This record gives sequence, C-alpha cells and structure tokens, in this order.
Amino acid sequence: MPSDLSTIDLATLNVCCEVVVASLRNQCCQWEQQSQDAVANGNLSTVQMLEHWAFAAEFLATTASTEISALFAQVFDARFEVISRGKQDSVLDALQIELSSAQEEPELVNAF
Repeated sequence: MPSDLSTIDLATLNVCCEVVVASLRNQCCQWEQQSQDAVANGNLSTVQMLEHWAFAAEFLATTASTEISALFAQVFDARFEVISRGKQDSVLDALQIELSSAQEEPELVNAF
C-alpha cells in the first residue's frame, strides 16, 4: 500500500471493490446451486461442505466490502488533509476562476 493514501485513485478502488465482491457472491451462488443439486442426489456430506463454502464466500464478500469501504474513507480523508494543509488557497482560487469563467458576461446597457 502506498505510504501516501492520497495518491490512491478512488474510482479504481471503487471498481476493485465491485469486482471482488461480485466475484465472491457469484461463487457463493454457484456453491449454493451445487448444494441444491447434491441434495437432489442424496449426497449429504457434499451438501454440508458446499453450504460451508458458500457461507465462507458470503462472509468474505462482506468483509472485503467493509474493508475496502474503510480504505476508501481513509483515502478521502487523506486527500482532504492534503488540500487543507497548504493547497486550500490555490484550490479556492482555481474554483473561483472556473466559476467566474463559467458565468456569463454582464450585458452592457447603453443609457443614452
């Protein structure tokens, strides 16, 4: 992990979380389906094993989601600290320039 959390890309982190959690949940569903098939075949030892694996996959998906969300919050906080430590004025100046350039120029009215 980078020593400076503010350098982590939040969009990439978010996509990684989605991919990991979806993968684990898909595997969980697959094992649950295989467990149902094993019930139909009367293979109870396989049913129990697959149910344990499915539970473990769901637990891992929840844990991964929680931990990546916590990392996301840490990265967000680190970025805010970097901004507030010395770049706050330059960020505000840049926002002010951006806003003023986006505003329409006032129309001059000839009073004569």
